[in-house]
Amino acid sequence: MTIRLLHQTDLFRPYEDPDDHWDLACVYALAASGQLELGGVLVDFPPGDSPARSPDVTGIAQLSYLTGLPTHMAVGSSVPYTHDRASLAALSRRDRAGAEFLLNYLRESEGPAYISIVGSCRDLAIAAKLDPDVFRNKCAGIYLNAGAGHPEIAKQGDTEYNVVLNAAAYAATFDIPCPIYWMPCHETVFKEWLDYEVQQFGTYYRFKQGDVLPKLSSVLQSYFTYSLEGRTDARYLQPLLTPRHDTSAVRTLQEYRHMWCTAGFFHMVSQAVDKAGKIIALSNVDDAVFGFRPVHIKCDPNGVTTWKDAGAESNHFLFEVKDLDSYASAMTVAMTTLLGAIQ
Repeated sequence: MTIRLLHQTDLFRPYEDPDDHWDLACVYALAASGQLELGGVLVDFPPGDSPARSPDVTGIAQLSYLTGLPTHMAVGSSVPYTHDRASLAALSRRDRAGAEFLLNYLRESEGPAYISIVGSCRDLAIAAKLDPDVFRNKCAGIYLNAGAGHPEIAKQGDTEYNVVLNAAAYAATFDIPCPIYWMPCHETVFKEWLDYEVQQFGTYYRFKQGDVLPKLSSVLQSYFTYSLEGRTDARYLQPLLTPRHDTSAVRTLQEYRHMWCTAGFFHMVSQAVDKAGKIIALSNVDDAVFGFRPVHIKCDPNGVTTWKDAGAESNHFLFEVKDLDSYASAMTVAMTTLLGAIQ
């Protein structure tokens, strides 16, 4: 059965955080290797505090060229989601475009399709409000990368970034009538990056870019160099055509990259990762460094989420790190292997 995916992301140029460029490359690598069909990329409208940033159509175009896989894209709404149906009716055509893009993808898909959310939930929530039945009938599942996963509210810390983007939309996502694979970015959210570490109910891990970039194809290295160095010129094809002249700067190699979403991409195609970083079948649950458990989830309008374990009848699933010691290194090795599909 074909795995179909629409990928939603806050992919900007200059970047807000270049983890989104790594995530997009992983999605394209899965498509390039024939493991899924990438139906489109939906990019958030830039937040109000980032007026100098624009949706990174060049990054999408680069990966489309490298993989030979033309992909549709759309830009999301500039207006935050609210539960007021009248406000949805008042949205302009351009502010409904992202939601309609998502709905049309589901309606026209030959079979059930997945949605990955690695930024705001805004357009997803608008779409579900406009037509909940298409999610019930055509959505195989939503991989939701947002929030804090600690089971005790008092220990969840600050509000996670993707929730802040549109808390009402995040809360509404849990009411969508399809499987929700909740991937909290952290178990506990801190203000300082130095405080972050691998936690049981958080997807976060990090790696040194110099440990990964040299192992990738020269053309893919050029894609990352173009993004990581924050270039804004429109000649995005030239670096890919002459990669030997486009080596990564020392600073780029020394930087650490914070990551969240990788495990969901593997899980979507029925794969997991073992302690050594080998990509394995999802059925080998005893060897996997991550998994999902069925839960009941509640989320208030402010984006504060609580959960408790549930039986197999639940369609809400919570991400869980099963090996805290091996998770970061294993995910780094597996991601490097996956990106080898782009040559």
